[in-house]
Amino acid sequence: MGGKKISTFTKTKELFSKAKETVIGSALVLSLVLSVLATLAAPVILMTTLTGCSKKNSDQSLSAEDEDSGTVQEETFIKIESTSSTLESVMLGGSLWRENASGYMEWVRDVPAGTAVGAYRNPDKNDSYPAEIKRNALRTSDWSRRNFVHVLYNSSDYWAQEIFIAVDAKPGIVIDGGSFLYDSSDAAAKAGRWVGEGVELAVLNSHDASAEGASSKMLPVSVYLRDYGLIPNKFMVAEKISIKADDITAMHILGKLGQRGGNGLLLIQDGVVRNELKDIAGRLDISDSVRAKIKNY
Repeated sequence: MGGKKISTFTKTKELFSKAKETVIGSALVLSLVLSVLATLAAPVILMTTLTGCSKKNSDQSLSAEDEDSGTVQEETFIKIESTSSTLESVMLGGSLWRENASGYMEWVRDVPAGTAVGAYRNPDKNDSYPAEIKRNALRTSDWSRRNFVHVLYNSSDYWAQEIFIAVDAKPGIVIDGGSFLYDSSDAAAKAGRWVGEGVELAVLNSHDASAEGASSKMLPVSVYLRDYGLIPNKFMVAEKISIKADDITAMHILGKLGQRGGNGLLLIQDGVVRNELKDIAGRLDISDSVRAKIKNY
């Protein structure tokens, strides 16, 4: 009896040991399978993430179509002179685009109003438009057709929608309270839209102050107003505009005062802005009217 009991116990022990090995082996196999699946899934997850980011960026670009973007980070003012191949020009908001291999325009980035660019001169002598232009080009954001102007920005080639660019112009900014737009350089002309202080515009180079009926007290401008779109080839009282780079910089800083985000909080504390104003007041070549504004703060 004693020997039989020992034999049964031994068999039971052996069966238990084999079962344990089977379970451990299965667990190892399962762990290996899961590891392989995770390795294979990683690129898919990464591609899904990148695709999601790309789509998000694309969707965000759609919201900037055909309107001046008010959320673009301010950039350092850069003056661009006309050359044998380009004309100094001004972006009045909008975006920069690149032409793909299929000839379609792909969104690259938004730019703030007042951005200086060089518009490539039109190689087609039979075309009266001064800059190289691609008419009725398809943009990939919504497959609508727009006219695009070939521009140079930060030493790179882009395209800009015609409605957002003033060709052969220099950046300017409205100072000293603002001004009306006029249809001609005649100071007695009927006034049109009001343009408020701090609005950036393009001062056109085509003005001939010596022409009959012209007035040196008026400057030709183009401006983009959110509520009305592009308003080209108008006139404004000259003393209400500055084309000085330092004035534009100072007005940018003044414009930060009181700016609030969607949560109602100040984007930049007024004390920080005031310190910045004090810093530039002594070292920039600022017009008297702009300097007076800084002193008020």
